Amino acid sequence: MTIRSIAALGAALLFAAPSAALAQAGAKGTVKVGVLLPLTGNTAWAGKTNRIAAAIAAEEVNAQDLAGGYKIELVFGDSQCEPRPAHDQAQRLISQEKVQLLIGEWCSSASAAVAQVANDEKIPLLVNISTADQIAGDSGPYAFQSSMQNRYSQQREAALLQKDFKFESVAIIVENNDFGLTFRKNMTALMQKAGKKIVLDVTQDRSDTNWYATITRIPAAKPDLVIVSISAGQAANFVKQYAEAGITTPLFSDYPPPPRIFEKQVGPQAGKIGLVRAAFFVKSDTNTPAQKDFVAKLEARVQKELSEAHDVTYWDVASYDAVRLVADAIKRGGPKAEDYLKAMAATKIDLVLGHYEFDEQRGSKPEGLNFVFIRTKPDATIEVVQ
Repeated sequence: MTIRSIAALGAALLFAAPSAALAQAGAKGTVKVGVLLPLTGNTAWAGKTNRIAAAIAAEEVNAQDLAGGYKIELVFGDSQCEPRPAHDQAQRLISQEKVQLLIGEWCSSASAAVAQVANDEKIPLLVNISTADQIAGDSGPYAFQSSMQNRYSQQREAALLQKDFKFESVAIIVENNDFGLTFRKNMTALMQKAGKKIVLDVTQDRSDTNWYATITRIPAAKPDLVIVSISAGQAANFVKQYAEAGITTPLFSDYPPPPRIFEKQVGPQAGKIGLVRAAFFVKSDTNTPAQKDFVAKLEARVQKELSEAHDVTYWDVASYDAVRLVADAIKRGGPKAEDYLKAMAATKIDLVLGHYEFDEQRGSKPEGLNFVFIRTKPDATIEVVQ
């Protein structure tokens, strides 16, 4: 062989190497993963960026062969954050699109409906955003829940409230749905255990946008602190009406109002009352390198695809991490349901939100996941309290 032919062969091998590496991602076949998100309806504002976050994760999985020789193909379903559409879309993804695995949904009641379908059809499901307690544990062996469940986040909220606020009595106000009622149950027990008096306990229908009747009961009850759990869409109405009513009692909210997106809606009003709320993630100087990298990628991608600036939310990160979790389980166990479920149960991985492991009920262990308090300042900006 001549020197020239050897050189040509070496060059060919050099340029072929990346292609061979990329080809590994599909060497064992393609795994179709159904992703259920609210792409229309009241929470579509979140679903459209969650979809982009999931797509970024799938692209990285395939480019870096993170699923152990399998290629990931995402198929999306518009579940609208409602049980009936979520149930129907899960059935469509399984029967028509032939997905082998599922991720979703956003709202807890919708995720419970999807979990029923997954268990009936024996299709593994990863509930990545919904936080109602025991969605996985109560729905059968095919569901896992990677989001921090309400009972754990509310334990942290109660502990931080007692550290950061001086109060002996509370008012608890929630929406009359599964999420709000679970919050009410957990927080009531935690406040009573801490010796705090509950002087007002109110539930209100999610479709009722007029909170004045509830808010005007607060002065007579004289709580030292008002604690609320209200969906992202309704929270803006509540805070606006709370500020307009001139209530000065300190207000704490559970995590649904999205950081900065919420401030664009009612920042001055939230700043006026010094609203403090929980958050699983907020863009800040304290973010880890992995979080800063993800924020930069998603912001650029949203700007390119949707032509708008975007403040990255917990739900975005959870959507990205979910695809990575699924890929990791496929890498270790393959896509066959029985082997995949065993691999998911043995998960130990660090991703953007934190460290993921699952307990015996297939729920994510809370120790590895972050949790902070944030406060809206009078200028409608955010500061991290804890």
